Parts: sequence; structure tokens; C-alpha cells
Amino acid sequence: MKKVTSIKTKVALAAVVFMCILTATIAGIGYKLYRDSVTESYETYTDTVLEYAYQASVKYSFGDMIAAREMPEQYEKFRSELNTVKDSSKIEYLYAVYFDDIEDMHSLHYAINAKTKAELSSGKPLSEIYTYMGKPCEEGAFHDDTLKILWGAVKNGSRENGTLDGYSDGYGHMLNGYRVIFDSNDKPVGLICVEIDVSRINVELNRYLRTVILIASSFVAVVILAYLFNTQRFLTGPIERIAESSDSFVRKMQANTEPEELVFDEVRIRSNGELRVLADNVKSLADSVASYMTNLKAATAEKERISTELELATRIQESMLPHIFPPYPDRHEFDIYAMMEPAREVGGDFYDFFLIDNDHLCLVMADVSGKGIPAALFMMISKIILQSCAMLGQSVSDILTKTNEALCSNNQVEMFVTVWLGILEISTGRLTCANAGHEYPVLKQKGGEFALYKDKHSFAVGGMEGIRYKEYTLQLEPGDKLFLYTDGVPEATDDKQQMFTTERMIAALNKEPDAKPEVLLENVRKAVSGFVKDAEQFDDLTMLCIEYTNHYTIKGDVSDE
Repeated sequence: MKKVTSIKTKVALAAVVFMCILTATIAGIGYKLYRDSVTESYETYTDTVLEYAYQASVKYSFGDMIAAREMPEQYEKFRSELNTVKDSSKIEYLYAVYFDDIEDMHSLHYAINAKTKAELSSGKPLSEIYTYMGKPCEEGAFHDDTLKILWGAVKNGSRENGTLDGYSDGYGHMLNGYRVIFDSNDKPVGLICVEIDVSRINVELNRYLRTVILIASSFVAVVILAYLFNTQRFLTGPIERIAESSDSFVRKMQANTEPEELVFDEVRIRSNGELRVLADNVKSLADSVASYMTNLKAATAEKERISTELELATRIQESMLPHIFPPYPDRHEFDIYAMMEPAREVGGDFYDFFLIDNDHLCLVMADVSGKGIPAALFMMISKIILQSCAMLGQSVSDILTKTNEALCSNNQVEMFVTVWLGILEISTGRLTCANAGHEYPVLKQKGGEFALYKDKHSFAVGGMEGIRYKEYTLQLEPGDKLFLYTDGVPEATDDKQQMFTTERMIAALNKEPDAKPEVLLENVRKAVSGFVKDAEQFDDLTMLCIEYTNHYTIKGDVSDE
């Protein structure tokens, strides 16, 4: 028998690939968390500096100066205090602005600015260094998106600190903190602003990234070497010795050696695990060693696979549902938002949405019978089977039928799941749906209000074998919205055991029927919370809303399907 050495190569490659993927994942997550932390710290720092500057504006009644467009004696005292704030802070700009005509977004004028000692020591006249009341802002100093936010803050009289990430041709990419200034009559008259150069944040992030790459590279090298050493010592080495002994034994058999002379060379195994069992069985069952090793490897691989999947299922269950919005930033044909609030630590409800291909979006809303961990496990199974069937490109009816067959095949716990399933053809707005015992969907056509769409119901999935599911078609036009939910919404109860009802749910949707899906779901959630108040949540609260915004022509093979 030819000596097999490829297992070393396979193990080495598997170790390298696994560690690289693991390290890249950890580094990516760490980078994101660090980036969020750095950005948050700079925003907090901006708020702190802004608060000092704002308190100084109140102290010197700067709002009255802006309202009167005057620069009294207090004006320069106020500037001096702003200079002190800027000199002791790590910021790029500290200034105040106002809209000369509050109805004109582009009428922004400077009211005052601050400079550090270093800037004042440049030798230039103060008239060139300082900006005085009434100077129009330079063209391109503020992007229109930034102007709109600042303008809206003044018009609405906002009293909270605001932060925006803005860009202008004149000053580049800045983190801008702002707060509205009021005069003595409590009228909003302008804003005081603090700006930090975003490149400063990027410098910290790049430094962190270089450090992570260096540490990760060293860590990967050490772990891989240690892994390969131990693999050789406890896995590949013993296997090679067993193979050599087996090969020797087979050659003896092929040479027609007498039975009493067929001695199997015992292999010394340091551990008491599977390899020791393998060596002992190979010694006692030498005449069937090839078959035995094949069965052992197959059984071991299957056992490890099941164990790994169960362990992964426990961790994945918490992050099973889509939770990043918008989920498809490059797709503008639809706007989708969903949420779930479980009644217990884990829930049996689930929603899902995913692109089957470039022109088909699958939507799922489901509710598993029961609650707690059994329902959550059944939920995970149902969700995976549904998505797997959907990705095969089958019809809605076939997807539910195949899912029902899969769940009924070994449903010893006698659980079932109600499902509303739809596949949206994005390019035409054609929505093919089926309802397996789930709540009625709620539909809003453009210019109208939300109303129940009483579709055809079939039997719940997993409840009975041999069910064929009926499907129907909705034609969505740009501006139409579809709202899906589980019974936890209309059946939410207060402390008097009164239900929220479908009517209250639709009323909450029609409070702002033209709002974005995220706002619509928040309106329903607030309405439910306001109704149940302090009563214990009885069932999972799950909702999904999609707005079809426009038709889209798919390019390539997908459009020919």
C-alpha cells in the first residue's frame, strides 16, 4: 500500500484557512466596535465643548446681539471667552451663524468666530483673522444637506445639541456639533457651532487597524504552528503508524502468509481516545481493517457534524432574523423594515426577507405554536427549511408544500407554524402570496389608507401531511405598502384582559399612512405599548412593512426568466 501523506496538507490548509477567517472576522468586528466607540467619544467631546460655548452665549446675551445685528461692548468679551474655549479644546472651528432671512435657507451669515493664541500670533490684522457680525458665509462653506439641517433646527427652535457629519468644498469632511441660540424673548435667532476634522478620527482608526493586523498576524502564526505540532503528535502521527502496521499486515496477507504468522505490529497510542480504540480494533480485526476504518471515520465525522451544528444553532438563534436596515442600500425599488419583541428570552415568531435572485424578493411572516425554547428551536428549523425551499426557485405553493412535508415527516412534538409567504417580482410589482393559517395582511394602495386584505387561508404548516397550499396574486404599484404581523399585535392585552384588536392596529397604521415603513412600525409599537401599559407581554410582537417604490428593469439573464 502506498503511503498516504496528503492528510497533513489537508490539515495544514484547513488550519490556515480557518484561522485566517476567524481572525479576519474578529478583527472586522473589533474594528467596527472601535470605530463606533471613537466616533461616539468625539461626538461626546463635541457636545461638551458646545455646552461651554452655549453657556457663554447665554451669559453675554449673545442671542439679543444676533437679533439686533449689533456688536456692543459685550461682543468682544464673549469672543474672548470663546477664544479661551477653543484654545483649550482640540477642535478646528468654533463660530456662530444666523439666517438673515429665516425663510431663505441660503441667507446664512456669520455672527462671530473664535481663534486660538497660535492663530492670533500669525501677525495678520484682526480684521483678517476674526469674522464679525453680518459677514455672509462663503459660497460652498456649507453643503445644502447641512444647511437644511441647521435651517430646520432654527425654524423648529430645537433645544437639544445636534450632531451631523457634513462635507463642504471649502472645509472638507467635518463632524459638526450645533445648538440653537435664543434671544431674551425665547425666540430662536441663530446657532453656535463646533467642528472637528473627521480626518483626525480616521488617523486613530488607521492606527488601530495597523495594530490589529500586526497582532492578528502574530497570533495566527503562533496558533497555526501550535495546532500543526499537536495535530502531528496526536492525530496524523498515530494514524501514519497505524497505516504502516496495517500496510505491513495486508502485504503479509497478499503474500499468503500462514495464519499463525500474521502478527499485527501493535501501535502505541498516547491518548485513550478514538485512536486507541481504532488501534485495538485494527489489531483484533486485521482481516477487515479497511472496512472498519471507513465506517469509523464516517461515524466520527457524522457525530462531529451533528455536535457542531447543535452548538452553532444555539448561538445563531439569537441573531437569526435580519436586523440591519436598510438591508439592501443599493436597491431603491422598495423600502422594508421589520422588528420582533419576544415575550420571553427567545421567541417562536419570526420574520424573514431575502433576495432569491436579482428580481425576486421573498417575504415571510410566521408564528410557531407554543412559546419559549421549544418554539424557538422549531422556529429556527422552520425558517431554514422555508428559506432553503424558496432559494430553489419554486412557486409559493410548492415552497409551503415542501416545507410542510419536511416538518411533518418527523414532527414528534406535534408543533406547527402559521405562515404568510410572498415572492415579489421587483421589476413588475407582482406579488405572489399564500397564507397558511396566518393573520390577514394589511394593504395600502397609493393615496389610500391601510385596510385588511382577507386572503384565502390554508392549513398551518407542519400540522397535517398531504396539504396543498393555494396561492394568489397582488399587483403592487409604486407607493403601495404591505403590512404583515403576528397575532401578538392584535391580541396584546392590558391588565383588564382586553385585547388591542385589529381595528386599533389599523388605526395606528393610518395615523401616518404615507410614512416610511420604520415610522409605521414604530407607530404601531407605541400604540400597543400605550394600550397594554404595565401589563405583562403575553405573546411575541412581530411586524414587517414593505413599500414598493418603483418598477425596475432587470438587466442580464434574470430579465429573460
